[in-house]
Amino acid sequence: MKKTMVTLFMVSFCFMLTVTLLAAVTADSVIGTWLVPKGDAKVAIYKCGEKFCGKVSWLKTPEDLDTKNPDPAKRKNKILGMDMLWGFHFEKGEWVGGQIYDPDSGDTYKCKMYLKSDDKLNVRGYVGVPLFGRSEIWTRVK
Repeated sequence: MKKTMVTLFMVSFCFMLTVTLLAAVTADSVIGTWLVPKGDAKVAIYKCGEKFCGKVSWLKTPEDLDTKNPDPAKRKNKILGMDMLWGFHFEKGEWVGGQIYDPDSGDTYKCKMYLKSDDKLNVRGYVGVPLFGRSEIWTRVK
């Protein structure tokens, strides 16, 4: 009987903790400036209409051009200020349905994001389904 009560208490506690943590994340929680893992760029995520978007707001080498872009007409554009994320909506604690552009490769991927904590954003770019992709942890700039 005592073991059953302890187990029931622990399950209830874990459930309440999960509900509390999920309630703390709102659609606008992702808004802000994020440092990429290499430390060479910052991306500002903002609301664009009903969706969420992001653009390169700081670059260690601000004169870098988008030389790997598959569109030859865009290869002379600066990476600083470019749109890098677009089309995200908030659903069940994640930002989904968006795309991410990787200026290092010139490729665009489907993307989803979720907060690991207030200051850590998991960004997953993928082809087809999220299983076939790569994640990075971005850090919020304060």
